[in-house]
Amino acid sequence: MKQLVVPSKRALGRVPQQIRSCLNALRFGFVFVRARWFKMPQKIKAVGKSVALHFPPDHSVSSDFLACCINNDYGLRRRLKNVETILDIGANVGFFSVAARSHYPRATIHAYEPNRRVLPFLRSNTAPLGIDIYPEAVGAHSGYVSMLDIGDSNQARTLSNGDGDILQVSLDTAVERLGGTVDLLKLDCEGAEWDMFRSESPWLRIRNVRMEYHLFHGESVQDVEQALSGLGFETTHWRCDVRFGIVWAVRSSLSR
Repeated sequence: MKQLVVPSKRALGRVPQQIRSCLNALRFGFVFVRARWFKMPQKIKAVGKSVALHFPPDHSVSSDFLACCINNDYGLRRRLKNVETILDIGANVGFFSVAARSHYPRATIHAYEPNRRVLPFLRSNTAPLGIDIYPEAVGAHSGYVSMLDIGDSNQARTLSNGDGDILQVSLDTAVERLGGTVDLLKLDCEGAEWDMFRSESPWLRIRNVRMEYHLFHGESVQDVEQALSGLGFETTHWRCDVRFGIVWAVRSSLSR
C-alpha cells in the first residue's frame, strides 16, 4: 500500500473546509464526501494501527466524531508548535484523544472522563494508542462529585452536591501528572470549566487551550473571553452558537 502524503499546514490553510475534511478522513483511512451522507466507520487507521471503534447508541456520536476527527474543530496542528503533552478533559469515548495521537505520535496524552457509562468505550478506543485514561472528573479542587446523565453521553455533567461517589481531582493535579506543563489542553466538560477558571495557578502552566465553552447559567461569550484573558490567554478563534461554542486561546509565556 502506498504511503499517504498529507499536505502541509500552509497548503491546508488555503483550501476550503470541505476539502480539508476529505483529507482528514483519508488520514484515518476512509473516504468522506459530505456530512449528510456520513456513516460512522467501524474502524479507522491511526499511527499505522487499525483501531476498532466502539461507542454507545447516542445520536451525538457521529457529530462528535466529525467534530474531532473530520472537521478538526479543535484545530490539531493549526497554530500549534512543539506539542509534547496533551490533556483531554471530558474525553467521552475518546475521539479527540485518538485524533490527537494521529497528529502527534510521540506526545504524552492523558484523557479524563468521569462518566462510568462511557469508560469501557473510551478504554477500548484508545487501548492501541498508548493514551493514559483517568476515570475522574477535574475541577478547581479535589473531592467527590455526582453525575447527571439522562441523555446523550456527551451532555452528561458533574454536580458538586456533596454526596457524589465520583472522584474529582484538581486541575493542578492533572497538570502535575503530565510533568508540570501542558502544551495543549482540550476542554469539554459541560460547564465545569467555570469552576476551573477560579483556580489560576494551573493555567499558568498551560500553553494552548482548545475548548468547548458552555453558557448554561446566564454567562456570555464576553465572560468566556474575560475569563481566559484574566488567566493570561489571547483568544485566536471563535465559533459561537446559542448556548455553547468553540474557542482557541494561546499563552505567550509559560510558567515552569
